[in-house]
Amino acid sequence: MSVSVSSVQDNTFSFAKKTADAIKRAVGLDTPKKPEPQPAPPAGAIPAEKVNPVASANALAERCRLYLSSSDVNKIREAFRYADQAHLGQFRNSGAPYITHPIAVAEILASWHMDAQVIEAGLMHDVLEDTAISKIEMSEKFGIKVAELVDGVSKLDKLKFSSNEEAQAESFHKMLLAMSRDVRVILIKLADRIHNMRTLGAVKPHKKFRIAKETMEIYVPIANRLGLYSVYRELADVSFSFMYPIRHRVLKEAVEKSRARRKQALEQISHEVSDALARNKIRGDVQDKNKGLWRIYSKMKERKIKFSEVLDVHSFRLCVPTRDDCYRALGVIHALYKPVPGRFKDFIAIPKANGYQSLHTTVLGPKGLPVEFQIRTEEMHHICEDGITAHWLYKDRGESSSLQKSTQSWLESLLEIQRQSGTSLEFMENIKVDISPEHVYVFTPKGKILQLPKGSTAVDFAYQIHSDVGNTCIGCRINSEPALLSRELKNGEMVEIITGTTPSPNPQWLSSVRTGRARAEIRQFLRQLSDEGSVKSANILLTNAAKQQKLPLAQITDHDWLRVCKSNGFESKNDLLSAVGRGLKDASLIAHQLTSSITLGRADSSEKQPAVLDLHGRGYNLAPCCTPVPEDPIQGHFIKATNTVHIHRSDCSHCQRGYRVDPENWQEMSWNPTCKETFSAKLDAEITETHATLEKITGQIAKAQSSISGFSLTELSPTASKVTLTIQIKDGKHLQKIINALRAIPAVRLVSRHLEKDLAMKPVDVEEEE
Repeated sequence: MSVSVSSVQDNTFSFAKKTADAIKRAVGLDTPKKPEPQPAPPAGAIPAEKVNPVASANALAERCRLYLSSSDVNKIREAFRYADQAHLGQFRNSGAPYITHPIAVAEILASWHMDAQVIEAGLMHDVLEDTAISKIEMSEKFGIKVAELVDGVSKLDKLKFSSNEEAQAESFHKMLLAMSRDVRVILIKLADRIHNMRTLGAVKPHKKFRIAKETMEIYVPIANRLGLYSVYRELADVSFSFMYPIRHRVLKEAVEKSRARRKQALEQISHEVSDALARNKIRGDVQDKNKGLWRIYSKMKERKIKFSEVLDVHSFRLCVPTRDDCYRALGVIHALYKPVPGRFKDFIAIPKANGYQSLHTTVLGPKGLPVEFQIRTEEMHHICEDGITAHWLYKDRGESSSLQKSTQSWLESLLEIQRQSGTSLEFMENIKVDISPEHVYVFTPKGKILQLPKGSTAVDFAYQIHSDVGNTCIGCRINSEPALLSRELKNGEMVEIITGTTPSPNPQWLSSVRTGRARAEIRQFLRQLSDEGSVKSANILLTNAAKQQKLPLAQITDHDWLRVCKSNGFESKNDLLSAVGRGLKDASLIAHQLTSSITLGRADSSEKQPAVLDLHGRGYNLAPCCTPVPEDPIQGHFIKATNTVHIHRSDCSHCQRGYRVDPENWQEMSWNPTCKETFSAKLDAEITETHATLEKITGQIAKAQSSISGFSLTELSPTASKVTLTIQIKDGKHLQKIINALRAIPAVRLVSRHLEKDLAMKPVDVEEEE
C-alpha cells in the first residue's frame, strides 16, 4: 500500500516531538503526566493486555502457536503487517499507535482459541471502516470469509441517515444479520468492545457515559445470551463504573466491608461443606464466588430493597464429577443448613437458552448468614463461563453441541424476524426483547418445554409454536382453565391454544406481546390488509381503547379529527384510521388525543379567568418550552411589540438566560388561585417494553382523569425508548399524582418534567446528573 508524503512528514514530526520531549524529561525540564486511572476488571474477568511502546505481534503469534499450525500463524502475521500498514499514522486517544488496539482484540480472541480466520479479522476489524481499503481488495488478499467477518463488524459510517437512531438501528441490524450467517462476527465485536471498555479512561467524560450505556444495553445482553459469563460480567461491571461511578464505588465498598466482616463465617461454611461431602464420599471442589456488582445493583433496584436484604451477595460454587453428584451434594447441603423457601432453582433439568446448567439454592449458614450455592459439573462450568466459545476451547468435549444448536436456532429466528420487519428501526424494536436475559418456562399439552421472554402472553406462545397457530389464535386455556390471551405467563404453566379457521390477528395484541417473532408476524399480516379492512379494524380498536379507559369518544367532533390528523402528519381521517388499523399508530394514544379537549371539560368563556395575576390588561402565553402549571415558581417576559407576557418556569434555561441579557423586561409572577383553566404539561419518560408500557401509561393517565394531547417517541437503544407526553391537568397536585402513578410502572425507568435544553448553556456533567 502506498503512503503519502504528508503522512511521512506527520510521522517524522511526531517522532521528532517525542524525542524532544524525552530529552526534556531527562534533564528535568518536563515531567510526564500521570495517566488517568483505569477501573480494574472484576475478579474472574479476562485479564487486560499490556500495551507495549513498540507495536509487535510476537506475543500474539506465540499464543496462537500453542493451538494453531505454522501456516495459520504465518497468515496471522501477514494480517498484522497489513493492518499495521493500513493504520499507519493513526493513534488512540491515549496516544498509543492505533495498531495496539487490533493486537489486543486479536489476543482476546486467541485466549478463546478462535481459528485463524477470526484472529486475522480481529487484527483488521477497523481497516474497512477507518481506511480507504475496500472489501474487494481485502478478499483478494485474505479470502472472502475473512473479508465477510471484517465487513460484518464494520459500522455504516459512510452512509447518510435521517437520524442517529436510524444510523444505530441500521448498524446493529447489519451486525446481527452478519452474526446470523456466522456467529464469529459477534465474538470479534465483543472482543473489540472488551478492549474499548478497558481503555475507556482515555475518552472524554460525555463519551464515556454514552459508550458505557450502549455497552450495557446492547453488548451485555448479547454476551449473556451467548453464555459468555466472564465477558458479560466484565462488560456489565465496567459499564456500571462509568455510568454511575458514585453508586459503583459505594456498592463496592459495602460488598468489601461485608465480606471482611463475614470472612470467618464464610471460611467456616467452606470447611463444613467440604467435610460433609467427604463423609458422604462425594468428590467436590468448593470455591468462594464474588457476585458481580451490576447484578447486585440491578436486584436492589428491581426489587426496591436495601443492600442488607440481598440474600445472595455471598455465594459458593461447587463443582462435582457427575450430574447425579449434583443432586446428592444438594441433599448434603440441605442437611447441613436450613434452605430458604422459594430460593431453589433447577437449571440442570431445564437449562437456560444460553446453555447455562446449575442447581441454585440459598441456605442460612452460621448466625443466620444467607449464602447461595451453585452446584454443577466441571463440563457444565466450562459452558457457564465460556458459553459458545467452549466449542473452540474444548473441542474434545461434547457438552457444547446443544448450545451450538440452540444458538443457531436463535440466529435463524432473527433472520425470520428480519424478513417480516419493514425497516431497520422496526427490526430493532422487534428483537430487543429477544436478547433480554429474563425468561419464563412453560409447557405445551404434550409436555414440551418452551422458553419465552419474561412477560410473554399466550399469543407469544402461539406464535412460538408456528405463525399459522398465532394468526388463527382465538383463545387459550392455562392449566386447563380458560384465560385471557393477554395474560402474562408464569413459570411451569401449561398452555393450550384454541384456534379458528380464518387468520385474524388482533392489532391490539401489539400492545401486549413480548417476542419479536409475534410482533413481526402481526405487523406483517396487518400490512397486507386492504384500506377498507384497516379502517374497520381501527374503529374497533379505538372503541375498545375508549371503553377500557372510559374516554368520551362519542363526543368528539370533526374539529377534533382535523386537529389530531394535523398533529400526527396525516391529511385525512381515513389515512389516520388506516395507520391505526395497520398497527403503525397506537389506538390508545390516538383515543386520548381525540378526547383531550373533552376529558377535563371546557370552561365557559364568560367565566374564564387569566391563569396569572398582575397582567395589567396585557395578554399572556404559557411557554411551550417548559409548560408551567400552577404551583410552579414562574417568571414573566414582557414583549412590547405584542403587549403580551410569556410565562416561563423559573428553572427554564430560556428564562435564566433571558433574565441575564434583558432583566428589565422580566419579573416574578404569581398564579391566580381562582382560575379553573385546563393546563398542558410535558413529561419525559424513559421506558422499556415499549408497546406494553405505552398501554399501561395511557391507562394510568386515564385513571387519573387526564388525557394525552401530544406524543413523540425516540429510540434510545435496542432495549429502551424515550417518550415525551403532553397531558392535560388541573394543577400541580394533579400533575404530581400522574407522575407518581407512572413511576410505579416497573418498565418506566425515569419520569421528569420536560425542559427544552438551551444549546448555548454548558451541559450538565454526567456525575452531577446521577
